[in-house]
Amino acid sequence: MVLSLGALASRSFSRFGHLDYHLAMAMFAEAAKLFDVSDIPEPEILDADSVPALRWGILGAGDIAEVFAETLQKNTKQQIVAVASKTPGKGEKFASRFGIQKTYLSYEQLVQDPEIDAVYIATLPHTHKPDALLAIRASKHVLIEKPSALLAADAELIYEEARKAKVFAMEAMWSRYLPQASIIRQLVSSGAIGDIEVIQADFGQDNRTIERLWIPGQSSIMQDMGIYPISFVQMLLGDPVKISATGTLHNGVSESFASAVLEFGSGARAVINVAGKAHLPTTAAISGTLGVVLVDGPFFIPSALELRPALYNSHGPSWQDTSSIQGHAGLCYQVNHFASYVAQNLLDSPLQSHQDTVSVIRIGEEIRRQLGVEIP
Repeated sequence: MVLSLGALASRSFSRFGHLDYHLAMAMFAEAAKLFDVSDIPEPEILDADSVPALRWGILGAGDIAEVFAETLQKNTKQQIVAVASKTPGKGEKFASRFGIQKTYLSYEQLVQDPEIDAVYIATLPHTHKPDALLAIRASKHVLIEKPSALLAADAELIYEEARKAKVFAMEAMWSRYLPQASIIRQLVSSGAIGDIEVIQADFGQDNRTIERLWIPGQSSIMQDMGIYPISFVQMLLGDPVKISATGTLHNGVSESFASAVLEFGSGARAVINVAGKAHLPTTAAISGTLGVVLVDGPFFIPSALELRPALYNSHGPSWQDTSSIQGHAGLCYQVNHFASYVAQNLLDSPLQSHQDTVSVIRIGEEIRRQLGVEIP
């Protein structure tokens, strides 16, 4: 019905020009009624009480570790029993703030603590590989802050060792575990928007003052910020068959802006834009043959979405995350899933497999390579 209405409206414009404007607008108004509120499914959310309370140790006591600890204590049943920081006094200050009993100056000491079940790797991206391997080799389950590593080959090594050690390892790509991600997956898998034709996603912030983003080998705009739109696309379309990228380098050594088109075997395309020196809307859109899902910005945190018919100037039902869990407090959702997977003796996340994780990093690598960044 959506397609036939669209065809009628198109013919009205092409054959009669502005004479049929009001008729066409009436058709669009009727088309908007094709979706109602019941067409937006309820998000599938894990109850914090339904998963075991793991005993956590945290490597690193920086900003992301603070956000992680705060939402864990406020929104989950998980327990933080230790923190390690190589900076004297930093771990003690962190522990005092969150009521954590143990502090370590050595990461080795923390991972050897028999009272710890799982380790959150909250260190800088370029040390994720050695820090994660340290925990894995101590037989600890690991949640690795994104990106798992700066290079796909390093991420592969991490997850290969985790499988061999029979411990659960997962990248902290928290956006895949948010309520809105559940709704989006359901809408796409149910065929509500038909076959995906185009996905658009962007992420831009003025991060000139964050030095590590501009130092080769420590981090990068694509792997720190661009990983969100890449992961969003990969979640819905899988791996691309072709990548075409252009952009701008900062001081000739690291990317400051990237625009890429990803093409897929299904014929679908994705367009992503990432900027480290300019603000972008940071929204996302999934355009299908029957409808469109628009995700409010920032699309990777708890936000809102609208389901629209595939017709010009049409609107449909919307959903907004009105829970008390807002902003980066949404990190708690991934932790509940993590605990659930550990309880099920899984070795991989059903919502973002090791293969998915590696693929997302590899896509970012290829985009950087086409921009002229030297990849080790």
